[in-house]
Amino acid sequence: MREALWWVDDARHELHHGGSVFPCDRCIEALALWQGQALLLSSDTDCLSLWDGDGLVRLTRVGVYPQDMAVSGDVAVVCGGADCRLHLLELPGLYARSAFPMPGMPERITLQDGAAHVLTLMSEPEVHTRLIRVDLTSGALCTRLTLPGIPGAVAADADGLWVGVSGLVLHLPMGAVQPDVTVEGFEMPTRIEVHPEGVVVADALSGRSIRIRRDDGNEKGALTLR
Repeated sequence: MREALWWVDDARHELHHGGSVFPCDRCIEALALWQGQALLLSSDTDCLSLWDGDGLVRLTRVGVYPQDMAVSGDVAVVCGGADCRLHLLELPGLYARSAFPMPGMPERITLQDGAAHVLTLMSEPEVHTRLIRVDLTSGALCTRLTLPGIPGAVAADADGLWVGVSGLVLHLPMGAVQPDVTVEGFEMPTRIEVHPEGVVVADALSGRSIRIRRDDGNEKGALTLR
């Protein structure tokens, strides 16, 4: 049997699941699934909540204007936003496991090879973004890339990471310090989805979705934009 979808109507502050509708917090920044249940992260209430088919299971405070999250096994990894921490919470209890101090405000996250890859917003000496690898066991940090602009989106593929900041999207191969693909002309890429046929980037300010595809047989980094 096909599982019922979870989705949020943020304007109405409603969480939908199958034929059920539950009132939920506003300003839902992220929704993640865990064992058939839904995790919601609200920047309005600074809360992470867990829901099942009967409604709210539990919730806990986390971060200050938290911005994003990802799930690794039985752990939710939350970008704490203005508290400048990366939070690890155990599922299903939502108990705090650890919190790692971060340079700047962590705003976007993806997981790859047992580590978190986080985009943090830096304010000095001028506004810019850092891509930071965080070991989820030790909390050890490694800055992989520094970019102009503010964080937009990050997603993992089989070869590395796709990173979006205001103005551009790029691909950083595993272990590399320089991108092999850079595409300019975006306004604010806020979502990156990796598919076998290419990468789809949602640009919130322009209202467009753009596909980036590497052409087979062309030189490294050759692109088709649609």
